[in-house]
Amino acid sequence: MLDTKIMQMVLTGSLVSLLAGCGSIASSMAKDSDLQEKAGVALNTSPDRIKILDRSTSLDSVKFRVQSSKGIYNCYYTSVYGALDSDTLCSGPVDGATAEDSKTTSTNCNALTKAAGRCK
Repeated sequence: MLDTKIMQMVLTGSLVSLLAGCGSIASSMAKDSDLQEKAGVALNTSPDRIKILDRSTSLDSVKFRVQSSKGIYNCYYTSVYGALDSDTLCSGPVDGATAEDSKTTSTNCNALTKAAGRCK
């Protein structure tokens, strides 16, 4: 009985230790070009128009800030050992960045784009 409880504790501790480093593993494996590609898909732009500003990790995710011609965005994705990643999500523009896209005109504006500050 005691051996079973000890074995359960050892296995649980091992599993927690393995899962705790998932975000760190994914961040160390991800190159800037990988993050540019992920952010490019999320922001609907080409990766060469994205600049990686910084990155950080948590237990299960990689967070990074990017700059595009439209502003600065906070992005993140979750990862399991760097082998299985979620889709990348980005929010923004943030930090007071304004849209610099000259293609945005009043004909492309609706309530959502106005609320996002993407219309003039």
